[in-house]
Amino acid sequence: MRESTRFGPIRPRLKNLSSSGLTACPDCDLLLKETPGREGAPEGRKSRCPRCGSVLYSPRKNTVERTLALSLTGLILFFPAMLLPVMALDVMGLEQSTNLVRGMSVLFRSGFHAVAILALLTGVAIPFIKLLILFIVSLTLSLKSKSYLLILFFRMYQFLDEWGMLEIYMLGILVSIIKLKDLAQLSYGMGLFCFAALLIITVCTAISLDEHQYWSLLDGRRGETHG
Repeated sequence: MRESTRFGPIRPRLKNLSSSGLTACPDCDLLLKETPGREGAPEGRKSRCPRCGSVLYSPRKNTVERTLALSLTGLILFFPAMLLPVMALDVMGLEQSTNLVRGMSVLFRSGFHAVAILALLTGVAIPFIKLLILFIVSLTLSLKSKSYLLILFFRMYQFLDEWGMLEIYMLGILVSIIKLKDLAQLSYGMGLFCFAALLIITVCTAISLDEHQYWSLLDGRRGETHG
C-alpha cells in the first residue's frame, strides 16, 4: 500500500471557511483540507498528517463487498450460536446441557433481573442489530440504491458499536470450562463452535469495515437523492 498526502493545511481564514472537505488530525488537531495528491491520490493509498505524520486515513479495498459477505455470514451463524447447546455437563450419570439464551433466563429466574437484561442486550440484541444494520447498508450500497435512511442506520451502528460484548461471553465460557473440567465430564456442543466462529466473523467485520469510505458513499447517495 503506497502513501500520499491527500490532505493539506489550510490558512486561518475562518470567516470564509467551509466545513466541507475538512478533517482534523487525531493527534495534533491540525485542521486539513482534502486535496488531490501529485498523481490524483488513487484509491489504496494512506494519508498522513503533514505536521506530525499520523495516519489520517488508511483505505481498505473492497470494503463494501467484504463487509456484506461477513455480515451475512454472521447473521447465519447468530441463531445457532445462541440456541444450540454450548456444552453438556455429566455428573454421576446426570447430564444437563445449556445454551446462551437459557443461561440468561436462569439469571432472570434467579432474581438477577438487571444482570439478565444487561446480558440480553449486550450479548444478543445489540450484536444482532449491528450485523443486521451492516448487512442492510452494505447491500443497499452494493446495489447502488438510494435511501435517506442509510445515514440514520449507519449512525445507529456507530452508536451501538461500543455496546456489543460477545468477547465477554467467550471469556465467561472459557472460565467455566476451566473451573468445571475437574468436577465433571464436559462435552462441547455445536453452539460453542458456532459462537467461536461468530466471534471471529464479528472481529473480521470490524477490520474490513472502512467507515470513511462508507460515509463518502452515503454522502454521495444522499446528494443523488436530493438531486
